Amino acid sequence: MYSILVMNLGSTSFKFKLFEMGDTEKCLGTGGVENIGAEGAVKVSADAGTYRGKGLFRDHVEAMQECLKRLEGLGVSVRMETLDAVGYKAVHGGSISGSRIVDEEVLSEMEKMVPFAPAHNPVYLAMMRKMRERYPNLTQIACFETAFHATIPMKRAVYGVPAEWAKEGIRRFGFHGSSHSYIAWKMARLSPESRRLISVHLGGSSSMCAILDGKSIAATMGATPQSGLFHNNRVGDFDVFCLPYLTEKYGSQEAALRQLSSQSGFLGLSGVSNDMRDVEEAAEKGNAQAQLALEAYADNITGYIGMYTAYLGGLDAICFTGGIGMNDAWLRAKVAESLSFMDVRLCAEKNVRGFEGKISADDSKVEVWSLETNEELMVARGCVSALKQ
Repeated sequence: MYSILVMNLGSTSFKFKLFEMGDTEKCLGTGGVENIGAEGAVKVSADAGTYRGKGLFRDHVEAMQECLKRLEGLGVSVRMETLDAVGYKAVHGGSISGSRIVDEEVLSEMEKMVPFAPAHNPVYLAMMRKMRERYPNLTQIACFETAFHATIPMKRAVYGVPAEWAKEGIRRFGFHGSSHSYIAWKMARLSPESRRLISVHLGGSSSMCAILDGKSIAATMGATPQSGLFHNNRVGDFDVFCLPYLTEKYGSQEAALRQLSSQSGFLGLSGVSNDMRDVEEAAEKGNAQAQLALEAYADNITGYIGMYTAYLGGLDAICFTGGIGMNDAWLRAKVAESLSFMDVRLCAEKNVRGFEGKISADDSKVEVWSLETNEELMVARGCVSALKQ
């Protein structure tokens, strides 16, 4: 039996799940802290109930310690010396993939990839180093989001750039691997005949993945998590030759990139919010720009489904996941309507907010599912694999 603490880090957020992994896989507790660096909300849950509170935490380590303290108050004792490992839903390891025990080689490679994942890698690097200082005997394991996409054929991974650039990391890696791999695993059990699957992870950060016989063969995110579908405030696919103009407009390349990485996506296009719910509310009230943002997002998803259907040689199932994917019935219906030529049809009674299961009509030629993802479980499994090796 392995005791694994899985951590999911944002620039100002900390989330965790504590797993007991063996013949059975059990989540003993979950929770997190928002707004690290200022007063933020704390929420921790276990079988005994849920703790909610507020606190001021200087960094992710302090946030983690608060969560574990509150978890103990709910009857689940966690000691660093008794943990088998802490696992990270790490983003970009460059040439290092899979699940790896954190050592200098891993840290060095993650450092090299900071320019490609500037919003993610620095946070993980800081946490890993602080944890090593405070708990030198603790095993830390990085489970990289790129791992599931290692099966994408090279013809689909390269850009039309000088060949040697790929060795420097300028190639398509794909991300959200923990989520897409979970959907592949889950769908193999729910609908084993659905060999040709498209996983649609929609949330603050969005991506899609074409899955053939359980393996990734294409992903919308490329060399960085910025690309592909547009996100809550990140640009998605974008013509790089607009950068000189934007650099002049905003005074520096750094300022231009900041616009693309924090003021774009739903926020930039709608002019309303980076929250899909706010954008939809504005559209319902007649905001034309908000309506355009919704239409463009749905169209973006539909276009990738068409491309990936060609890559897969047909399509058996589409699975929506993530906060938007599971809860936005309008968006799912809009995408299905655009795919009616493929005889994709939804069941109106099941296509509702938060429904988990098959939402396609009985006469739909393509199954459509809405499933809650479990990225942390896949990280915990990766940790167990690394420990056994």
